[in-house]
Amino acid sequence: MTQPVDLAPPRLAAPGAGLPFWEKFLARYVLLPMAFRRMTWDGADILFERQGRRLLAAVAPMSPARLQRRVLIARIRGIEDSSRHWAPGMVLEHLIIVGTQMMNLVVTLSRGDTPAGKADVASVKPKGVYGAAAPVAFEEFLAEYAATLKEKVRDRDSRARFHHPWFGMLDARQWHAIAAIHQRIHRQQMDRIVARYSQRDGAPLSDTTRVPLRS
Repeated sequence: MTQPVDLAPPRLAAPGAGLPFWEKFLARYVLLPMAFRRMTWDGADILFERQGRRLLAAVAPMSPARLQRRVLIARIRGIEDSSRHWAPGMVLEHLIIVGTQMMNLVVTLSRGDTPAGKADVASVKPKGVYGAAAPVAFEEFLAEYAATLKEKVRDRDSRARFHHPWFGMLDARQWHAIAAIHQRIHRQQMDRIVARYSQRDGAPLSDTTRVPLRS
């Protein structure tokens, strides 16, 4: 008989606790500046869309129950401890929440405006509200993101900036790059979740299909 992937909730750090100090330091002062220099606006478009399509391919064969089943994974670089016990649908929901905020922020900054308020990591954690409909909602979001940036961004090189809670003040171009990198990090998270299903219960992702892991 197949056993549930996780029988009891693990003890994790609170949402918003952040990344380990040296990981955040390296990302903020070394890795991200390098990425910002190398990644063009169009390159960020391509990375964002490509990672989104890979996420959709990963969840396509999953049953509704599996989409909503939480899995505990080892923490990967770029995610908080509290984010490593999610269901596949929760990963997609998180990307919709964060991606929508970044999309609107990029548009606002491109117009030379700085929005009020501040970014809050703890507030963008998923609640499981989409359920089995998460893949459909995520696909719609991908289309909205691409269309909005194409139609509403005015000045890609605007100097207006907004504070990221981990990485400091960023302009529209940098926030767009962050959105693409964020999408890739959570695609890696999804790969770990798929791998954990296979390791823990040996069952296919649906009644007939397995998703091959990708690097």
